[in-house]
Amino acid sequence: MKNRAGAIFIYDIAQKKVFQVTDGITHTQMPVFDPNGKYLYFVSSLNAGTSEFRWGVLNGILANPLVVRRVHAVVLSKNQPSPLLPNGQPNPEAKLEEIVPQVKIDFDGLGSRFLNLPLPQRDYSQLAVGRPGKLILTIREWSAAPGDFGGPTQSQAVYSFDLGKGGQMEKIVDQVNEVDITADGKKILYRKGRDYFLASTEAAAKPDEGKLDFSKMEVRVVPADEWRQMFHESMRIMRDWFYDPNHHGQNLVALEKEYASYLPTTVRRSDLNRLMQQMLGYVSVSHLGVGGGDVAPSAGGGNRIGLLGADYEIADGKYRFKKIYRSMPYSSAAGSFTAPLDQPGVDVREGDYLLQVNGEPVGAEKNVLSYFENMVGRPTKITVSASADGANARTYTVFPALGENRLRRANWAEENRKLVEKLSGGRLGYIFIEGYGGEGIMNAIRGLTGYADKHGVIIDQRFNGGGITPDYLIEWMQRKPLYYYMFRGGDDIATPVNPAPPVKVMIINELNGSAAETGAFMFKLARVGPMVGKRTFGGGIGPYFFTPMLIDGGRVQLPNRAAFDPSGTTWGIENVGIVPDYDVDITPADVMAGRDPQLQKAIEVALALLPKRPILVPKRPAFPVHPGEK
Repeated sequence: MKNRAGAIFIYDIAQKKVFQVTDGITHTQMPVFDPNGKYLYFVSSLNAGTSEFRWGVLNGILANPLVVRRVHAVVLSKNQPSPLLPNGQPNPEAKLEEIVPQVKIDFDGLGSRFLNLPLPQRDYSQLAVGRPGKLILTIREWSAAPGDFGGPTQSQAVYSFDLGKGGQMEKIVDQVNEVDITADGKKILYRKGRDYFLASTEAAAKPDEGKLDFSKMEVRVVPADEWRQMFHESMRIMRDWFYDPNHHGQNLVALEKEYASYLPTTVRRSDLNRLMQQMLGYVSVSHLGVGGGDVAPSAGGGNRIGLLGADYEIADGKYRFKKIYRSMPYSSAAGSFTAPLDQPGVDVREGDYLLQVNGEPVGAEKNVLSYFENMVGRPTKITVSASADGANARTYTVFPALGENRLRRANWAEENRKLVEKLSGGRLGYIFIEGYGGEGIMNAIRGLTGYADKHGVIIDQRFNGGGITPDYLIEWMQRKPLYYYMFRGGDDIATPVNPAPPVKVMIINELNGSAAETGAFMFKLARVGPMVGKRTFGGGIGPYFFTPMLIDGGRVQLPNRAAFDPSGTTWGIENVGIVPDYDVDITPADVMAGRDPQLQKAIEVALALLPKRPILVPKRPAFPVHPGEK
């Protein structure tokens, strides 16, 4: 419906008329008729509207673990008895197994024949009916920590419920990754890990029962034929799914004809991906991608060089540690990170010379990284000394890391935090949002709560490439105290709780895209505060929840939704980006000198705003004095 609530309708073929069964205010879904022709079952939810956006909106993701649904039945004919007695027990007069010769629906008074089935409120995801009166229900179940954005939090379980027997639901199988129910409700196909199983819905599935053996399954393909089909299919996907039915003014027929002439020269699956990228790329839009399919795996084992989280310089023909990146604790601006050279029992200092790796002498005639080949995660002995001659050398066992980019960024963010607090005299906090994924969002939440007592905050989202649309964070930054609760013991509490500091300044740059740009756009439209930095890269139009897969598992991702300015003047961010209020460059000379003009300007702007946006200091009223009895 227009309010985004689901509603259930029945189309009467004889009358050629549509009847609305549910009110369209309370969300309803999953309608299914009982085979006996007497009942319609469906699911409702009072709070599903908080989360069911089918794409990454933070408000919805945070609310998702709270969603519950109820299962209902509708008695279709006013002459049919209810399948349940008022106490929820089965009604023998309903004769569930008896199939009516002709389905009869009395739409008058239908609303008075709704029943709540005696099932718990859960997050039901599928509803089917097997034999008459027997429901098959799939339920989404959360892990013990549903707030952990970092990994899979949901699995599914399948239950059955027999109205004729009553009692509790019976579990058929749980902790499955995917499940589908046959049309007659008698079997389920489910996946656990990489294995598939086919099981009956009449009893609980036994371990390994119905496991399907695909080892002898063979499919013969002619690659050239597949490539030709997928090439044309990719243009059909563009034609039918792209958000703009005019395809940015491109002639798709002419484009397809032109690029089809290159098909005979395609000799690898990766060539086909490149060809489709070139063809579809003519529409010129962000978030368009082609990939996957039967592409040969890359040669080699990937990155084999272990890294120590350090910068080096050459002195006296040897490598010397110029800078060592430190481990970050749980409380750092970008979260916890472990540094190979900053561990208990390892005392490597800036200025030390690296003399040996696993007993091999280290010299500047070779790339320093060559000494750490195939050492990722392996115990590695390094010998260091404060002197190039090796006097008083020290040997430690370290574990080189696969990468160190995030460690470096965490150290950078932590230095930014210290600078903000120093230059503001502790009046400003610093929040670094590396990305709008799990860790970035959690760091933002921690900052908005942890800096609630500050006068202002710097929100630094530079280098943030996107992720989940951060609508909840923008609303939070707008939050102001409306009234307070006073307690006999303890501090007053503002309501709404966790109001944001009065002063907010955001730093953006040219590497912000997608959800990071949406966040900056909302920050600007809501007038949360000024922005400092460089214009974002202009990738506002984005994909949505589905486009068809290609026959070999390849994908064509293209936007079938687009953000726009409701005034009707622009398509928001696409090809334009978000322009900061204060345009500030960072030059290579700044980086080499350790300067950050964007951060410096943000601090300057925030400090100038402090007297203009003072902290609200609530005043308690005098305690009342009531006259006693006379």
